Amino acid sequence: MRLLAFTKPFGPINPARLAEAVASVGADGADLVVREGQTVSPADPGGIAVVAAELQRRGLTLDVVTTDLLDAGADAERIVAACGETGVPLMRAGFYRYDPATGYRRQLEESRAALARLAGLAARHGVQVALQLHHGTIHPSASLALALAGDLNDVRFYADPGNQAKEGSEAWALNVDLLGDRMACMGVKNAVWRSAADGWVCEWQPFADGGVVRWPEIISGLRARGYTGPLSLHVHYPADDPAAAVRRDLDHLRGLLG
Repeated sequence: MRLLAFTKPFGPINPARLAEAVASVGADGADLVVREGQTVSPADPGGIAVVAAELQRRGLTLDVVTTDLLDAGADAERIVAACGETGVPLMRAGFYRYDPATGYRRQLEESRAALARLAGLAARHGVQVALQLHHGTIHPSASLALALAGDLNDVRFYADPGNQAKEGSEAWALNVDLLGDRMACMGVKNAVWRSAADGWVCEWQPFADGGVVRWPEIISGLRARGYTGPLSLHVHYPADDPAAAVRRDLDHLRGLLG
């Protein structure tokens, strides 16, 4: 399993510095976030190729590009084309947020149509689209993500047991079983439930410090099932030194892999 550094905690540093940061934390490659306030913004997707080249100079790869794209369109065309031209195999789509006022069934129909257009655009550029299991969406679990994808067989999935500590909890083994060989990546992080003045809250914490997600069991299970895809390490908690935080968590993950 390849270990990727999710680039969000590094912020808007230039491509060379980003590649150096990814190398310094001991990752095998990167999961590049394309958003405002990051190294590559949606307005300048040409930066994807620049980041890939800087990574390659250091013996690293660009395995995943994470976006906020929800549908085809001019912006999506530019970003997807940049991924295809750079040889990025997997692009993470945005979040189809759940809106109680709209209702699940209507959202499911509308979101599936949008996802179909986005997946079709990606396929024309040789890129696969992945849905991340994420709280606050209509795809927080494997079963609901599969319901959204419907018969869109080219859509892949980005599992995330840490996100499911907040919402969409299903047994990790059931998730992996349901997603099967369409699971193209797994996000790695951990969380804890804490008592607050207004009730219990779920908060991110350093992966190296453990948490409610039983990662040793998951890693062992992935290995037993023959999973060889990437693991993308996420740091969402505050860190004065993002590189040090990512390095510590990646070291812990590599230790679990043995």
